[in-house]
Amino acid sequence: MSGWHALNIESDDESDIEVDDTKELQIEDALKLYQIALKYHAEGPDSFEEAAEAYQQLFESEIFRYPESQPELRRIELYGPLVEDDGSFDSFEAGTVAAAGTLDTGPSTLPQILHLSHKNYAQFKLEYLTARLDTLNVTLSHILGEASAALEHFVQALDKDDSDLDLWRRTAAVGGMLDSKRVARFCLEAVLEGDDDGLNGVLSLPGLEEGLAGEQLRELVGRLDDQLSMLQSPLSTGKRRVLSKMLKQRLSAYPHITERAKVLVEQHGMPGQRIPQPRRVVLKAPTTWAEMGDTLLRQLMAEQHGTSSVAPGSAIGFDLGSVLKSSPRAVGAPYEPMISKTTAVSAPIPQPHRPMPMTILEQFPGLDDGKPTVQPRIAPADASMVLIVASASGDDIKMADSSTMTLPSRKRSGDAAGLQEGNEEGRTKSRRTRARETNAETGDNRQALIDANIRWEYEQQLNEFQAADDWMFDTVGGLFERIGIVGFGKAKDVRQEINAASTYQEPRTNGDSSAADGLGRARTDVLSFLSNYTDQMAFVLLQRGESLDIGPSQNTTGFSGSFGQGSPSKAVHSAASMPNDGLVDLLEAMNSGWLLTQEAAYMWLFTLLQPKQGQSSENSYLQYLWPETLKTMVVRTLVNFDDSIYDRTRQRVADGAPRHDIGGLAEAVETILELHLDIYTLIKQPHSGVDNETITTQGDRLQRWSDLAREAMHSRSIPDSTQKLEDELSLRFLWATTFNIASASDVSQDYVIECMSDLRAIFVAAGKPTIPLQNNAVMPELTVAALDREISRLTTKDFFLKVTSQDLSDPVAVIEGLEPLLHSIENEKGTDGEMDGDMEVDEEAPAVRVPRELVRFLQSSNLSVRLLLWQRLRDAYSAIDYKPMVVSSYFRMMRMVLDELKTPASNGLSQPERQISVLKSLRLLQDMVIKTLTMVQSSDDALECIDEAALKAAVNGFGEILQLLQVFNVHEDSMRVGQTQPPMLPNGATVPSFAAANAVIHDMQLHIWIILYHLLKEAIYQNSDLYPTPAEDKFDFLRCVHRNLGIRGICGGSNRAFVRLLKDEFVHMKHVEGYDSEQAQVLYDLHGLNCFLNPSYELIEHHCTHDAFLDRGAAMQAVDLLLAQASKLPIKDLVKHSLNQTIEKVHGAVPRKKPTEAMLRNREIYRSYLRSPINPLDIFNCLKGEGNQLPVSPVPREDAVLAAKGWYFLMGHIALTKFRSQKRTTPTPTEDVDIAIAFFMQDLEYSMDKWETWFRLAQAYDTKIEESVVWSAEKLNNSMPEIVQLQRAAIHCYTMATALAYRSAEVAFETSDKMTELYSEFAMRLYNTSREPFSMLPFGTDEVEKFLSMPTGMGKGKPYASLRVYTAWKLAKVLLCRAIAGKQRSWTLHYLLGKCLWKMHAAPDHVRQHDEPPSAETVVATFLKTIDLLPDKKDSREKREPTLEPHYKLVTIVHKLVSRGELSLEQARQALDRTPYARTVTFPRELDEWVPHVLTVLKTLRAADKSNWHHRMIARAAQIIYDDSDPRAEGARSGGHLGAMGAKHELTQQMFTKTMVLQVWRPECERAGRHFVYTARYTRFFTRILEQLKDRPSLEALARRVRRRPHDVFEHGLVWQEICNAYLRLLRNYAGLPEGLETSTFSNIAHEDFLMRKEPLERWMQAQDTGTSASLDVLREVQELKKINQSLMKPGPIDDLIGDSYAHLFNTIGKQLWDEEQRTKREEDARKLAAASPPRNPMMSLNHLMNLDGAPGEGPTHTQTVLSSNGPPAQSELPVVRKKIGVGRREIRTCAEACVQKASAVPAARSLAASGTRVQVVIDNSRPVAGDASAETSAPGSIHDSADDESELSELEEEGDEEEAGEPEKEEGVEAHHRPMFPGLANTEDSREGSQGFETADEGSPVADGDVDMGDAAETALVNEQVNVRTDEDQPRRMQEIEDSD
Repeated sequence: MSGWHALNIESDDESDIEVDDTKELQIEDALKLYQIALKYHAEGPDSFEEAAEAYQQLFESEIFRYPESQPELRRIELYGPLVEDDGSFDSFEAGTVAAAGTLDTGPSTLPQILHLSHKNYAQFKLEYLTARLDTLNVTLSHILGEASAALEHFVQALDKDDSDLDLWRRTAAVGGMLDSKRVARFCLEAVLEGDDDGLNGVLSLPGLEEGLAGEQLRELVGRLDDQLSMLQSPLSTGKRRVLSKMLKQRLSAYPHITERAKVLVEQHGMPGQRIPQPRRVVLKAPTTWAEMGDTLLRQLMAEQHGTSSVAPGSAIGFDLGSVLKSSPRAVGAPYEPMISKTTAVSAPIPQPHRPMPMTILEQFPGLDDGKPTVQPRIAPADASMVLIVASASGDDIKMADSSTMTLPSRKRSGDAAGLQEGNEEGRTKSRRTRARETNAETGDNRQALIDANIRWEYEQQLNEFQAADDWMFDTVGGLFERIGIVGFGKAKDVRQEINAASTYQEPRTNGDSSAADGLGRARTDVLSFLSNYTDQMAFVLLQRGESLDIGPSQNTTGFSGSFGQGSPSKAVHSAASMPNDGLVDLLEAMNSGWLLTQEAAYMWLFTLLQPKQGQSSENSYLQYLWPETLKTMVVRTLVNFDDSIYDRTRQRVADGAPRHDIGGLAEAVETILELHLDIYTLIKQPHSGVDNETITTQGDRLQRWSDLAREAMHSRSIPDSTQKLEDELSLRFLWATTFNIASASDVSQDYVIECMSDLRAIFVAAGKPTIPLQNNAVMPELTVAALDREISRLTTKDFFLKVTSQDLSDPVAVIEGLEPLLHSIENEKGTDGEMDGDMEVDEEAPAVRVPRELVRFLQSSNLSVRLLLWQRLRDAYSAIDYKPMVVSSYFRMMRMVLDELKTPASNGLSQPERQISVLKSLRLLQDMVIKTLTMVQSSDDALECIDEAALKAAVNGFGEILQLLQVFNVHEDSMRVGQTQPPMLPNGATVPSFAAANAVIHDMQLHIWIILYHLLKEAIYQNSDLYPTPAEDKFDFLRCVHRNLGIRGICGGSNRAFVRLLKDEFVHMKHVEGYDSEQAQVLYDLHGLNCFLNPSYELIEHHCTHDAFLDRGAAMQAVDLLLAQASKLPIKDLVKHSLNQTIEKVHGAVPRKKPTEAMLRNREIYRSYLRSPINPLDIFNCLKGEGNQLPVSPVPREDAVLAAKGWYFLMGHIALTKFRSQKRTTPTPTEDVDIAIAFFMQDLEYSMDKWETWFRLAQAYDTKIEESVVWSAEKLNNSMPEIVQLQRAAIHCYTMATALAYRSAEVAFETSDKMTELYSEFAMRLYNTSREPFSMLPFGTDEVEKFLSMPTGMGKGKPYASLRVYTAWKLAKVLLCRAIAGKQRSWTLHYLLGKCLWKMHAAPDHVRQHDEPPSAETVVATFLKTIDLLPDKKDSREKREPTLEPHYKLVTIVHKLVSRGELSLEQARQALDRTPYARTVTFPRELDEWVPHVLTVLKTLRAADKSNWHHRMIARAAQIIYDDSDPRAEGARSGGHLGAMGAKHELTQQMFTKTMVLQVWRPECERAGRHFVYTARYTRFFTRILEQLKDRPSLEALARRVRRRPHDVFEHGLVWQEICNAYLRLLRNYAGLPEGLETSTFSNIAHEDFLMRKEPLERWMQAQDTGTSASLDVLREVQELKKINQSLMKPGPIDDLIGDSYAHLFNTIGKQLWDEEQRTKREEDARKLAAASPPRNPMMSLNHLMNLDGAPGEGPTHTQTVLSSNGPPAQSELPVVRKKIGVGRREIRTCAEACVQKASAVPAARSLAASGTRVQVVIDNSRPVAGDASAETSAPGSIHDSADDESELSELEEEGDEEEAGEPEKEEGVEAHHRPMFPGLANTEDSREGSQGFETADEGSPVADGDVDMGDAAETALVNEQVNVRTDEDQPRRMQEIEDSD
């Protein structure tokens, strides 16, 4: 079992060897599964299904997959024979695991589990079948299937344990079920195996199993009628015993199954017992000799592998129906595949009756022997779709291999039938026939035109590739021509050569008709390979196993082996091609007899190899040149039918053939011997890939046929004893025998040389005959010269092996031995001397130690021999790590391969052979190119040994290789444009090997171009004077090659090696023209980065695989290119350009360094500088380029590489422009601006001298200011310090940018535009800061105080004064003048300059001080210039609104100047005539008519404003109307009201709606934040008008609007305070309430009297409707105003009006109510007294004369007196208590709030606006008026509120009021919670709690309420009024409503 232990504890008894107990665990798991299966098995049939599943799980366990678990034969087949140790099993204990994989070495339980599992499962299957015999319809097939499965498992069990006798007996029973008496007898005999006494001893044993087995064996032998066995002992001698019935029942292990099987066999018979009868197999008639051999081989394979249902002894035949008619004797003519048929055989075998005709002859009886008249050829879509019609009875079998099928046609015609028409043949054809022929001709012409157009389109598409080829080869060839290399660019002419030779048609196969030069012939062969592509040819190019480039690990064994026997070569003799004559006669002969497959093969073979009888002609082997396929079939037939062929031939030789036949038989045997010798020699070659067993078998065949040939030659020589020496057959036999001896491994070389010498002597004696054997590769020509070459090879073999067998452990010795030899070969290359047999060494040769014979032999030897020598020399140099000579060796080897391709020796080869040679050469060259490239790239001195001559040779060699590869490119270009199609599979997919071959060629081209680039650099280095511009030359090379390879999609191959080379090389070529586009293409190919300025036509898709991630190095390299490309685009275009995404992607990958100490210190300096106050001297100095230096620390460039390159500035500028270029209609997050600021600060950390960085940083701050104030006034009202700080930072940045630009800006056209932009925006910032809402706050110096030295001593003071507003305008003017100088046609700059000049002109003296203001004429002239520069609407292509700001400004300024008397009417007319909006109005002649004229002009401007954007014209018109009737003028009171009414009318037309909604929009040219200044100004102006007109409802509606929208006006708190004060004044005037009435009324009243008097007043006030009392209406409206105020304004004035109005009601209405109540009470008391006692006259009392406790005439005191006099006596005895005088303000306000009318079921209107609707409030009169009255009140609605234009806030309030109306009343004195008017505002306290901050001092004193006089209370209230205004910050931000007036 596996265990675990702690890793940190090591015990002493632990072994270091870790035992793998996985197998034991698996065995235990299997054992558990076996027990479960056995349990279900034992439970009986009810659990058999579970048992089956359990057994299935058992056999799926791992133990059954072990090698030792397999049967012995299967184990040997899979793993080979294992060496078993008999004692190995004993050395292991149970449960251990052995190292070996045999069965005995596993755990001891494994064999038992395997044995029992298979045994029990087989037994279970049979028992399961027994249980289902009655319930399942069991057939005989079912029984046999289950029995077969059980037998398989029994065999598995016996394989594990063959000592189980019961298992053997059960296996015998299963064999009986399967009707296999052999299996049954074998198993029964196995039970008895091992007994020496035989059956006699067994039968006498007491064992029951043996006894039963013996009895069963006796019965089986008896049934077999084996008399011999019955007569043998012990069956003959043993006494047969009679068994009991019980024992007989046990004879059968499975009786139920056996009985059922017997019954089924009797009924249906045993399957397969019928012996098939032999029949003739009809095969398709072959058309060639090779096809016939292939047919016979296929039939043999089918018979041997059981795939054919042919019965033993069946004959073969051929279907000759169509062959005989098409060509009686010449079968080589084109034929059509026939449909398979079954023919009858004229043999004694009976044929069954056919119900329907099956053959063509039977189906089509008639003319031409049943041949169909019309036979259209239909090619199937798939090669497997071949029509095969078999016999219905299956008697005959027909085989057909056809790619097309011929269908019969019922239509007949004379032309098709070949019938000759009579004289009527010349009759005139019908009109329809002539028309049909004419249409056919017209259709042909049209199709010809279509084809021509298609070809032209293809040519146009191919012109792009041809142009790229011309550019590349011309450029590269021109570069190499400088060093004398001519002809490199020949590859560009390959396309023209192919087109001239009829491209893409069947290439010429005749070697004589190929191109004149060898390389042209090789190109033709490559094209032929591509046009007729096959996987076999492609394998030659793709295979890696056979290579002439032998690695260092191999020795010269293979090479020496090649010297041991002759190497195959081709014959020089050219023989005629093999015809197909006589094939039909052979087929007829075969059909005439009953021939088996072996007999037919023998007849076919000897027909080819044996001369015809009676003819002196040679056999086909000598006479013709066999096709490659025929020789292959002959060789395969000799190998596969060798036994039958040898036996028949030996029998013929032994029987003695006739004299006329013995010669032909001997020649056939000799031919077979030569072919076997050819086979044996080829497969014995090194690296042939043939296993030793096959070689040995072939050697045995060769030896047998050699003996047979000797016997045949002896038999041939017997009849003719006088044979001539010149007999060719005898010479052939001697030659074959000699070479057979040479091929033997156990024959010495000297003996072989002697045999060849003797053979040479025989040939010389015979006259030196020449015997061509063109069909034999080993002995193609029998001549004396061939023998001399063989003898020379064997003679020089020793020396050669001595040279080449040096061990690589001593590479120096190898170099010393090989270099002289190879140099000798080079020196002797031009000589062609004839080698003689003396083989003497030339002492005078340059290589003294090299024999001349060896040199000549190597020169004439195969290329592989010489390549092997160079390969070994290269390995030696590689061993000493001298790479230059390794590269030189590779160059020489490549040159040798190319020279071999160009040799004329290949003319005699067939085209397939030439193709193989070319493809092998390409494969070899590719391997050399790869290794050479590796050397060149890994070493800087790899080309050190390449001199000028070697350089030229290498370049020329690569040029020739490129010519071959260009053929692949041309063919692939044709496929790219769709002119040709790639080789396809039947399913439509491209052949995989074709794509692999193209990939190999692509990679080879890439490697060659990389090597050529290194060679170019070497040429530039060696000839620097010939390359004056090396960088440009190298760039041209790389660019043209990249473009050529890219358009073909090749440059991405070989892991993008070429593109990576470009990336590395382009780093040093940034100055070359065209670098940007090429580097962008490289980055796109590698990483998918789009760095192009114009991707639409610059970007070319090269189909490279892009990297998934961008590494840091590539990102840094892309930074330079992106910066260069970005500098060519305007920043606004860059933001929208595709470069933007690339820049962001690269920025995410660039490395970032940790900031240094200097950078951190600079960062703090910048932050402090931007937060510091503004010194006016800095602004003055920046205009002169002086000052503005910060004490920053220098930062090295390597610490901030990206900042030094300008990357951070680019990123910041993009982020800033991206935000500023957006069209924003709602508040937008400023993350982009913050990012831009961060980038600009990072850029400044490196250097502060970048003026544009300061400028863009100022723009970023300006943008942030604008975004903060343009949508809402929230930050203007609540966060003004933050806005001020941003303005300071912006002004600091503008100052620094101006100073740096003045002294360090580059002189360029772009710089001028940027500086103009800088000056204009700096001026705009100064002007904006001087105006509201900023009001010069950024220039404040209140917080700047330093210790200064003064005349009086040291003291704190300001170091400099703040900038004056007039000075700010002057600075803005100077900056604008500079900006105008750079942009003179900008109307906005002139417009802003005019505004500055006007402010300076209109400034008062205390602001201007001593400065001279500009004149009025100057101001007016500036605006006139602005109007002249406005864009003409006619010239504008866009449909846009007219620009009205300059026109409006001119009109207003002229009006002001005329009003001030600074301009005359004539001057004003001249000025206004410049604006078209004043020309339509008649100009006034008098000054009194001036104002109406100006109003008319303004009206015209307003009419031009179609969208009502320009609100200034409306406000200006209202202001002019109002000022024209000034109410302050003496005697103009009514006129003032008219002016106010006119101004109100003007404002309410478009600006203020009926519900006081301020409809003001922000025009395009309005400055940020200025909009809210205008809204505040308009609100104040309108408030003043409404107050003057006493329009209280409108003012109340305006108050509601302003309170609801605190972020719509600037200084909202002050505006609200002004509105409230005006509204309070109107209310006080409306009710005529004097100030201080509250104090005078409640300061001297007794508190108890106040309490008693307030109740009637409260009841009265609650019962009154609106409008009953002016004071009550004021009280209610003021209470509503207080709730709306929510402490925004100090509530003192509101509380004063509340108290005064309540005091007025208390003094008037309250006094009347109190008097009436007292009178009523006195009358009631009088009635009560009169009823109790008789009436009497009143008596004079002292109480009527004196009033000691109260004021004279006070009601309560009198009542109290009356009650006291009538009360009980105890009351008069109570002590007198002093009353409190005065009532507190809080109590007064509480009482006033309680008296406000309470809302009933229908809520009143919420507005106090004037309206004609009158609302009556129903009051329940039954309500208690004293303590039961509820104090819960609701704010009453105003009767003037129309609520027609209320917002959703009002609706929410009304809903809330309706909810509150239904709440239960509360107790008296408890204030109800009122829902605030605006749900969006924060909840406030109730009236009582909300006014606690404004209460009198009595609220906090321990004295009870009302005991403080009113004078103290008023004094305390004045102290508590010093409270800050509360601003609600929880309201959501809401921008001003923008509505379309249309």
